[in-house]
Amino acid sequence: MSQQQLFIKTHRRGAIEITQQVNNVIAIQGHLVELCHVFVLHSSASLMITGSEDSDILLDVEDYLQKTVQDANPKYRHNNKGDFDMSGHIRTILTGEAKTIPIVDNKLGLGQFQGLFLYEHRAGENTRKLIITLS
Repeated sequence: MSQQQLFIKTHRRGAIEITQQVNNVIAIQGHLVELCHVFVLHSSASLMITGSEDSDILLDVEDYLQKTVQDANPKYRHNNKGDFDMSGHIRTILTGEAKTIPIVDNKLGLGQFQGLFLYEHRAGENTRKLIITLS
């Protein structure tokens, strides 16, 4: 088993495909591993696996979340870092902070049109830390 840290800089709310960055970490290990566990260490960023063949998928996901988990909801009590603060936490709870993916042929065993995405739920620039555990 081994662990690596991966840092991803985000520039705005939305999803960033990180499949290749994680595959690079797997390739560096140089030995056979069977599972990859990815965990994001933030309460306002998450991970998701979804279609990578059409950027409209990500736009549709964001549109859905914008309607379902609205920013600046006056019923939210927590807003320490702005209007997107509590909505970011709720989005993370809904989309999840970790993924475990089998490794096939020394890379993530994703389907033909699947990708692993870091989903930034806050506005502005952030640097997100992920822990990748290979076993």
